[in-house]
Amino acid sequence: MKNIFKGSLRGFICEDCLESISDVEILLYHPYRKETVAANANLKETFRFVSKEEVKQREQLLITRKKTDENGNFEIELDERFVVGDYDIDFVCGTVPFKFPKPKRDEIIQFHLTSISMQSELEKQEKDQTYRWRYTIAHKWWCYIRGHFFDAWTICGHLMNCETNTPIANAEVIAMDADLLTDDTLGTATTDSHGHFRIDYSSADFKKTFLSPWFNIETDPSFLSFKSGPDVYFKAELGGTKLVKETKANARKNVGYCLCVTLCSEVKVTDPGVSFPSAWAGIGSQFTASYGLGPNAFDAEGFAGSGKHVLHSIIRLTGQAALKSIAGNPIEYRFRVSDVTALNNTPPVDKDNFTKIVGKLDNNLFVPSTVSKLSRKIPILYLDDIFVDSAQSDFDSDGWFDVNHAIERTLIANGLTLADLDLYNVIEEDTLISINTAELTNAPNVPDLFSAGQPIPAANDILIEKFAIRFEIREVIDKAANSFGIIEGDGKTLNSIVMNNNPIYRKLAIKELEESTLCSPIKGTINAKYTLYHPYLASGSLHLNNNSYTINRYISDGVIDSVLLKRIKDNSPLNAPPNNNLTRCTYTLKLASSTRKHNGDVDDSDGSPALEQLFFYDENQP
Repeated sequence: MKNIFKGSLRGFICEDCLESISDVEILLYHPYRKETVAANANLKETFRFVSKEEVKQREQLLITRKKTDENGNFEIELDERFVVGDYDIDFVCGTVPFKFPKPKRDEIIQFHLTSISMQSELEKQEKDQTYRWRYTIAHKWWCYIRGHFFDAWTICGHLMNCETNTPIANAEVIAMDADLLTDDTLGTATTDSHGHFRIDYSSADFKKTFLSPWFNIETDPSFLSFKSGPDVYFKAELGGTKLVKETKANARKNVGYCLCVTLCSEVKVTDPGVSFPSAWAGIGSQFTASYGLGPNAFDAEGFAGSGKHVLHSIIRLTGQAALKSIAGNPIEYRFRVSDVTALNNTPPVDKDNFTKIVGKLDNNLFVPSTVSKLSRKIPILYLDDIFVDSAQSDFDSDGWFDVNHAIERTLIANGLTLADLDLYNVIEEDTLISINTAELTNAPNVPDLFSAGQPIPAANDILIEKFAIRFEIREVIDKAANSFGIIEGDGKTLNSIVMNNNPIYRKLAIKELEESTLCSPIKGTINAKYTLYHPYLASGSLHLNNNSYTINRYISDGVIDSVLLKRIKDNSPLNAPPNNNLTRCTYTLKLASSTRKHNGDVDDSDGSPALEQLFFYDENQP
């Protein structure tokens, strides 16, 4: 009977990232040192580098050698003389997995693994035909070998959902190196069904500069104390949806040869039938739909965030809603609006006051928006990603929105059927419903009757407008029989949200020009006249510059520099001492302003660009 010693060699990159060590030679020796025989061998302590001198000294002790296959396995046929006794096992490394082409080394290196009792190993194999001796090189050693000797750097990681900790499959993960001049792409990978990904790269990938290939060095901000490892941050996306959006500010500094990471995304990526908690969480990407002291919450009066913003235009009510309940029944949700409000730190406004329903045909509150995306589990380059947009037909007569209907409608529109939904993951696009706030606010604008510097009467002040919003969600057990299940308690209410859709009222003029013509040069003391008003005015400024920008300054006075909502003045001097240095030239006076209006994603651009007034100044004119 043949005596076959079967073994396997692997190496840890991370605790959960293990690779087979292929295409290396396993060497079987007679014991080199008696004190390292198998009976006393500690696998953690026996692994060591073998010097050239030791290799030469042990030449006569070598019994045989065998290469590992692609799975790191090897088999050594033994002569009867070697089936009893203790033996040393080394391996000779001239390459390492995983990158292709594999990194090579002209001068091979040798490592001692451990010592074994051959008789004991063969007895185990005789009892169990599937048994083989296995050796796994520890993380600190294997990463050092790969990086130090072969310039092979590796990132192993997982991409998970932050809330549920479920893996996200088929996502593209991009590893970047934060650099002083330009950020380098280290590599990309696609996550498997467990959310696992691996990226292999070399130092050449992060030592690039704009002068490469003539000059390569890691352009580290700490150049004088240069460190060799890259500063790594990540981006990830699935079907065009950004799952991870790190920047160089999130970079892991000076990482080693092996980097082990777990990335998490707040974007829900689920199978169609999976249920998860549903909730209205925010307004746009900037504000949470709740009262609190945080920088993104609403205060008691209904102002949003630390900037005390008011909502305007089209706002996205964001959060998440499952397609099915735990029982497998469809989910519906709706939003209602009330003109009756209360402080946000008091009990919810009575639900009978919410008479305006988003999605009902008797109002124009509803605005179509992308509510989810279908991403094909196995891409085929055709309909791999399908966006699901809400439509009026997805609402019933009471304003309940059926996202399942929206998905089915979208599948049919793309030539598919509801049965094809199982081929896709559902990616939550964050938006539950979008609302046009202009259909709620009705405060009249300031009439265009007042000139620059002219007061605006109190009768034309724009009044504050507040609204309450309520979110409701239900399980549809039998809609025809009016049978529903309540989900997440009795709904969620934000008692007070300040809204405004009025433009800034602003006027600008040069007093001395009004007394002549726009074509006439002016001299002497020059005065600006301005009117700037909005109930939620954030800023106002006057800026003066000449054509060559030798004069380039902001004009300071007690009104424009104030926090007043009405900043009105008819004699703001532009060249009063000590700034009486206007010379013969063309000048531009600009009135810039901004409000605290916000749609939940971006500030309102009302007040930009600035109003401009040109004039020609000539101190020498008669």
